[in-house]
Amino acid sequence: MKKSFNRHTKELKIIFFKKGKNIIYENLSFFVKKYKVHKIIRLLNSDFKLIKKNMNKFMHFSIQNTGHKPGKNYLIVKIVKRGYFDGTIYKPPIFDSKNFILTKCISVQNNVHYVNLKKNVFKHSLSNIKNIYALKKNINSRYKKSLAHLSDKEKLSLGVGTTKLKILKRL
Repeated sequence: MKKSFNRHTKELKIIFFKKGKNIIYENLSFFVKKYKVHKIIRLLNSDFKLIKKNMNKFMHFSIQNTGHKPGKNYLIVKIVKRGYFDGTIYKPPIFDSKNFILTKCISVQNNVHYVNLKKNVFKHSLSNIKNIYALKKNINSRYKKSLAHLSDKEKLSLGVGTTKLKILKRL
């Protein structure tokens, strides 16, 4: 597995939302204080739709590591327009201003090789991610634009981070 790398050129200070036909922005620190969360978890629209209303737990997968901490709250936000990062140029994503899911982190595993993932890790994952093959396909698709400077093989060589979340409520 490759050593850790930064997925973004700099720490986000402002986040962008689509509200109607307009794009608005908000200070990230104000946003996380407003919802009393540690950070936000970004999901593509197609993945966000797969979090069913009857789900009470959710397993989230990230490339390499998560940065999430057990016991902390997180807000899952829906990406309306993907961001872009090619190693030099960073363009932030645009999020939906309405639908959020408040969660609490139960457990985290970072820098896990795909072959070391146990079957039970997929129990509370999205319906399109129920095995290692599907997870690899999802990771490559999810990070297609945000890590445009890496090949699919390089992305997969970084391993995966898992975050088990308890869904508290939808906002």
